[in-house]
Amino acid sequence: MVYFDSIERFHISTFILFVLAQNIVEAEGPWFQSFLMHALSVYLCEVAIDVIKHSFIAKFNNITPIAYSEFLEALCKQTLDMQTEDTKKNLKFVPLAPACVVIRVLVPVYAANLPYSPLPWKLFWIMLFSAITYILLTSLKILIGLVLKKHATWYKDGGT
Repeated sequence: MVYFDSIERFHISTFILFVLAQNIVEAEGPWFQSFLMHALSVYLCEVAIDVIKHSFIAKFNNITPIAYSEFLEALCKQTLDMQTEDTKKNLKFVPLAPACVVIRVLVPVYAANLPYSPLPWKLFWIMLFSAITYILLTSLKILIGLVLKKHATWYKDGGT
């Protein structure tokens, strides 16, 4: 369940970014402060729900708090590509659905920002926006992977 909570938090973060992108295109007037308050309330509610859920499950299944340290250690081993005893619990991320959502959300954003020009220039701007998006998303993936590996190494070395 801890594995799925980490995936769920990632999905919530991406959905909030998509809402931000659509607000940039469609919202009028001062909207950013309200957006931040709503995003913060979503994260706080998610954390509260997870705390209640894990407390309830831990209490009625006699799970000790040390089990969560073991879960974190298993995630760190998986991040560092160490072999775990139960390989079917590996955390997997299937990028097809989020890729479709990225395309669906970014097309109106890009369409709103395309300059009025002849077709060859529009194609140039579409290709440029697509290339920039690809480079940014690839860089973000690499950066997240490096941070996760650094954290996993730090945790495995004793957290000091």
